[in-house]
Amino acid sequence: MRILITGGAGMLGSSLIPALIGAGHELVVTDIDLSVRRPWGSSGPTLGRLDVRSRHDIADAFEQVRPQFVLHLAAETSLEISDAEPDHGYLTNAIATKYMALACRRAQVPLVYISTAGVFDGTKVGPYTEFDAPNPLNVYGDSKQKGEVFVRELLDDFYIIRAGWMVGGGPKKDHKFVARILQQVREGRTAIHAVTDKLGTPTYTPDFAGCFLGLIQSEVYGTYHMACGGEGSRYDVAKRILEILGRDDIELVAVTSEYFVEEFPSERPYSEIMRNMALDLQGMNTMRPWPDALDDYIHTYFPDLVAPGRVLSPA
Repeated sequence: MRILITGGAGMLGSSLIPALIGAGHELVVTDIDLSVRRPWGSSGPTLGRLDVRSRHDIADAFEQVRPQFVLHLAAETSLEISDAEPDHGYLTNAIATKYMALACRRAQVPLVYISTAGVFDGTKVGPYTEFDAPNPLNVYGDSKQKGEVFVRELLDDFYIIRAGWMVGGGPKKDHKFVARILQQVREGRTAIHAVTDKLGTPTYTPDFAGCFLGLIQSEVYGTYHMACGGEGSRYDVAKRILEILGRDDIELVAVTSEYFVEEFPSERPYSEIMRNMALDLQGMNTMRPWPDALDDYIHTYFPDLVAPGRVLSPA
C-alpha cells in the first residue's frame, strides 16, 4: 500500500517505518520536525513536513500523496506541556485527529490512530482491556481519548491502538523512563530512585511493529491494546534494567511519586496495566513479556553498558 505517515520522526516511527519498508509498502513519511531527514537510517524515504494541526496542510498532503492508508503517529505526548497549554494539547491530539479522520473519510482510506493507556483513570484492580470505559485524569489522556471519539464517529475502517509505556528508539530517540535510568548509569550514579506507586505495561517498539504488521494485514478493524505481556511498577522496570546490566553495585531506592513532583507535576493514573484482550481472542497477539523485550532492547542498543560476560536468563 501507499501509506501516509504523520509524526514519523519519533520513537515509534523508528521501528514502524523499517518494518513497513521491509513488508514492501510505499511510504510517504512526514513530521513537523525536519532536523533529521532520515531518522530511521540511510535507506527509506526522506522525511517531509506536515503540520497535522492545519487542515489545509492535510488536504494538500492527501492531494499530493493520494494515500491508500494513513498511519497517524503525530501527537503531543508530554503530560506537563498538555496540562500547562490545554489549547495546544487538544489541538494537537484531538482536533488534528478529527482533521485526519475527515480527510480519510473523503478519500475512503483506513486510518490508524495511536492512543494510550492514559485514557484510563488507573483505579481498576487488574489489567485494563478494550472493553473498559475510559476516564482520563489529565489533559493529555482526555485529548487522546477525544481523538478516539472522533475516529469512531467519522470512520468505519480504522484501527485505534493503545500503547503502554514506550520502550525503544535507541540512544537517539529514547527520552523516556528506560533511557533516563540508563543515562544515570552512564553518569556513574551510585543510587537511582524509582517510584513504586505507578504501575503499567512496557511496550517495546520493535515488538509493536511486528504485531502491528499482522494486525493491518488482517483488516479486522477496531480498538486494540498493544503492549508487552506482564505488568510492573517503575521500580520493577528499573530493577530489571540493573539486573540486565549486572550492576548490583548501584543502589535502587524505592520512592513515591511525590519525590518527582516538581519535575512531573501532572496527575498520573496509579495503574496503566493493559491486557491485549482483543488480540488474544483473535489469535493475533505476538507481543513478548516485557522483561524479555527489555533485555533484547538493552543488549541491542546499549551493549556498552552491560557488564562483560553478562548473560541473563529469561524472566
